[in-house]
This record gives sequence, C-alpha cells and structure tokens, in this order.
Amino acid sequence: HNFLGGGNVKAVSWDTSVFLINKKGYPTLSKSHQFVFQLLFGRLGRTLRVLVEGNMDQNTAINGGDAGGSSGGNTKRLYYLQYLRHLRSRTPLPSILDSEEATIETPYLDHLQSPLQPLGDHLEYQTYETFEKDPVKYLRYGEAVALALEDAIAEDRLRYLGSTTTTVEQLNTMNRLAKLAAESGGYVGEGAGLLNVGEDENDITVGNDEEIVEVDIHEVTIMVVGAGRGPLVREAIAAVSRVSASWMKDYRYDLSPEEALKENRPSKRRKAIYAKVIAIEKNPSAVLYLKSFKAGDPSWNGGHEYNPSSARDNFFDPNADANEDAEGQIIIPGTSNVIIIGCDMREATSHPLLKYMIQNPGSRAEMVVSELLGSFGDNELSPECLDGVQQCGVLKENCVSIPQSYTSFIAPVSSARLHSEAKNQASLPINSNEGPASPSSGMQRAMETPYVVRTHAASQTHLEKGCWTFSHPHHSDVSNESGECSSAEAARDINNDRCAHLSFTDRDRNAGVGCGYGAFDTGVASMSTALGVTTSSKDTPITIHGFLGSFHSVLYESPPKLKKGKDRSSVISIAPSTFSVGMFSWFPLYFPLKSPLLVPPGATVNCSIWRRSDDGRVWYEWCAEVESSGDYGEERTLWSVSSMHNPCGRSYHVRL
Repeated sequence: HNFLGGGNVKAVSWDTSVFLINKKGYPTLSKSHQFVFQLLFGRLGRTLRVLVEGNMDQNTAINGGDAGGSSGGNTKRLYYLQYLRHLRSRTPLPSILDSEEATIETPYLDHLQSPLQPLGDHLEYQTYETFEKDPVKYLRYGEAVALALEDAIAEDRLRYLGSTTTTVEQLNTMNRLAKLAAESGGYVGEGAGLLNVGEDENDITVGNDEEIVEVDIHEVTIMVVGAGRGPLVREAIAAVSRVSASWMKDYRYDLSPEEALKENRPSKRRKAIYAKVIAIEKNPSAVLYLKSFKAGDPSWNGGHEYNPSSARDNFFDPNADANEDAEGQIIIPGTSNVIIIGCDMREATSHPLLKYMIQNPGSRAEMVVSELLGSFGDNELSPECLDGVQQCGVLKENCVSIPQSYTSFIAPVSSARLHSEAKNQASLPINSNEGPASPSSGMQRAMETPYVVRTHAASQTHLEKGCWTFSHPHHSDVSNESGECSSAEAARDINNDRCAHLSFTDRDRNAGVGCGYGAFDTGVASMSTALGVTTSSKDTPITIHGFLGSFHSVLYESPPKLKKGKDRSSVISIAPSTFSVGMFSWFPLYFPLKSPLLVPPGATVNCSIWRRSDDGRVWYEWCAEVESSGDYGEERTLWSVSSMHNPCGRSYHVRL
C-alpha cells in the first residue's frame, strides 16, 4: 500500500518461477499471488503494464509440444500471459476497471484540475452533461426531497389550499408523470425507486376512469438554486408525484366508518401535493435550456401543455382558486408548476417574483434545494451562496435546506506522481485563454494551489479526519410556534471562516483506504491486520506529498420524533469511510506540499488548515509538521516542518 503511492509504478513483471503447474500442465498462481495480482490491478489496472519473464520449465509442455528453452520470443510464454488475462477477467476486477464509471474516469486519472470558479465563471455544457450522468447523486437528492415532503405534511407545515375535484384518469396521469419527469433527464433508470405505472394493477386508483373523486390539496414552494440544466428540478417534480401517489394509495375518500373499522383503515380523504418550483440559474445558456423543458414538458406545467400567453400574476396569489393554478387551469394533484428565473441567487431583490415573495411571508419557500458542494464540501462557496439566499428573505421561518449539512475531511497522502504533476503546473500559463501571451504560473503558484484530481497512483496513509461542518439554514435565537427560526436576520453577519488542527498517528488499517478515492475496503484492512502487516508498516518510514480533502453531506435527515426507529436520511459522501458507491460527480481535492515530508516509524503528522475570506475572495491556507509520537514518556521531537502555503490567498482563491 505504501509503495504504490511512494513509488511511480508503471509495470509489474511476473517471473515464470513464481507460477505453479496444474494437473493439465498449464501455469497457475497460488492464492497469495492471486491476491497480490487482484490488489495491484484493482489499484493501478488502468495504467499498469504486465510483463512475463524468466526461463521456461520443461514440465510445462502443452498438448505434447516442447515448452522450449529460454530463447527470446518464445510463444509458450503466452500461456502465462493468458492465465494473467484470465485473472484480470475474474470478479471483482471487471466491475472496477470496465464499468461505465471507470470509462468516464480514465481520462482524469492523476490529472490535476483547477477547482471551478462557480460564481465567477459559467459552466460549459460538457461539464453539465458529465455531472448529470451520475447514477447516485440525483437519486439521493430525490430521496431527500421525498423525505422532507413527507415530514412537512406530517408536521402540518404545508399550506392547505382546499379540495379539488378530479377524475381517476387524471390521478393515474399524475402517477405516470412521476416516471416521465425523471426519464426526461435521461439519467434515472428503473432502479431509481420511481413508481412503474401501468394501466391496470399498477394504477394508483381502481375504478372507472371517469369517476369523480375529491382530493385535498397541500401546496409547497420549492426553490432550486443553481438549477443548471434542470436535474434537481426533475427530481423535485418526481418526488412530489411519488409522495402524492403514495398518499393516494394510503387514503380512501369513500369509506364509511363501518367499512373503515372493518378494513382497519382510517376514513380519511384523499390528499396530494401541488408544488410551485422556482428554478434560479445565472448562466444564460443554461436558462435557455431550462426554458426549452418548460415549453415542451407537461410535467413542468402542472401536467398541462405550456401556454406562453398565460398570465402569471397569481402564481403566488393566496386568494387564488384552489382548483386552478397560475395559468387558470385545473390543478392535477401531485403535479408541479415550474417558473424559471435568470439571476444570481444572492440577488433575489432583482426579480419581481422574488420581491413579491420577500414582501409576502406566506409565499416564501418551504424548501431550498442546491447542488453547490465542491470536492472539499465548501470550496465552491456553498456557505456564501446559501447564506445569501437566506439573507434575501425568500425563505420561510421553518424552511428546510437540502443539503442540511456537510463536513470537510482531510488526510495525508503519499504520491510521487501527484507531486510531480503539481510541479509541472509551474510551466503552464496562468490564464489559458490568453495562450502564449499569458505568463507562466511559476513554482510558487503551482505548489500553493489545491487541485481536483481522481487519485490513482496514490496511497492515503491515514484515515481521514473531519475539519469543520456547515449547516443550513441558520436559526435565530427567537423561536416561532414550530420551535425553529431561519429568518433573514439569522443569516446576517455570519462568519464562514474556519480553522482546524489535526494529528494523524494511527496507521492501523490504512491499507483499506487505498488511493483515497472509493469505499473503504474492510477486507484488505482486516487481512493486513490478521497477517501482522500493520506491525511492519509501523516500522517503515513513509513520505507525505500533501493532503487529500473530501466531504460527507447529510442531504436530509428526519427529526427524531418522526423517525420511529427507522433510518429516514439521505446521505452523499466521497470520504472513504462513508463513500457513496457508484457516485463520480466529485473527486478529492489535493493540497500539495512544496517539499515532501519524511515520516519516520511511529511519528505523528500534524496538519493545520484555515478557510479565510475577505470582501471578494475565499481561500485556504495550510501547513504541516512531523514529530515523534512521545510514547513511553519520551519528549516529543520535531522532525520536519513545512512552510505556510498560500498565505493571504497570494496564489489561489475563489472569487465571490
């Protein structure tokens, strides 16, 4: 584990002498060597070359042919190579090396990328498209929105509009919209937990399509900030339909008290949600893309065809008819009406509709959804953006934020390749748009910039530790009837600067962390402990080339009183200990050290990192030191100290 990161492994050579010969005369490897092969290829298989060397054994004659001597180019060595290819095709290597996720990641292996400037620059379409292919992230977001909706109705936090009459056919249409809303994005499949609605037993209501039923409508306003090309909007629409469909199955309107008692079911009315979704996006090209969905997708228009000439003055009219939406059309229970606003989320007062929300507390949002997280959690300014939204006064007192919280993690990493790649950045232009006219970055800037990287030829040497946590929304000291407040005043004068001082001593089970990206491998960690590898690793010095930053985010977690012994939470994470398997929207953030630090056996690595800001920038500063552990009463000895990296944001910052 330590060698794969500290070295720069390009190939592995298998000598013929390590092979065994089976009963049929073919080469094979022992279980121990098979495990070594699996470990090597699981870590470096996409860039590793394989060689077979050594003399041939006369006993390996195959099909009566002579295995030959050790002359060069002897084709009999192909049998050894074929056996290694066979090992390469055995589980779990194909799922690691040949999956769609692996194909997408391959060009990014150990390739350093400067972090995004989400507020200063507009994302390219290719970036949006790559993120939208993630099969896990948006599924978890959809689960979080659904959980929040269920809790909101359970706590009676949604506005009751009244009852509306509709037909069984329209209710079944509502349910089918849940599936179509997600399929319109092209990235959610049948395994996403959406209802697979048919025309018979899968319909939410049994009866004549023309049968008139009465439904109680509860209204929710969901604000999607940084909507991009609309994946979160589609997940919100689908979640509203799924939750409403579930309620339509649970409650029946026409049960008499006697029938309700006989069937042991409450005699309650049907109920459903009608959502007003506000999609805010500052990128003009993405706004046009969102408007194309609005114009062509009925699920974005309450289940109706889009009518561009319809007036929207009553989009948030509290006195509007409960049976009609903003366009004067009959409300279909479980549907959503989307309005698209092109502006910076922190400048809500610049749009008439948002001004109306600020002036009318009943029209403010019950839920704010965002995907502003970066590789280190807060490095793409999620705290500043969400605080800005809250400061504008467009959120209700009991508004729910998705994500609710996110914690930044950091751990030492050993990787000669990453350190070499960081040095190579010194010769690149500061501004690639200027071409040859741009001055080069220089070594100081190159080694004081954190980089997003899909670590590959790297070894995380210790388990990651938490630095700090951000939670949203902020709560004021004065609580309302629901017990919580998140008013605009609570978000004013918030200081998002942070610091952390962490010590890394224990290297037990560190082999399970691998390259620092991916789920913690308990099998490798347990095997290293069982075989006594941990003891020998403590006696081996390692070299630290920097630190890897990651995050763990709780998108939504139900209050304790609503959990009822169940796990009602939705989480995403790229921290190895809690990694969300299958998710590839984020790679770790690499904080390089100008000079690698040698860590003697049993020594402690101390890391200090700061998140700092001024009126127009946010940046990180970091440094490290190595000292003896001070075991057995010995005085601690300072072995080495790094310089302060990026003081005052002189080399790298994120623009506000």
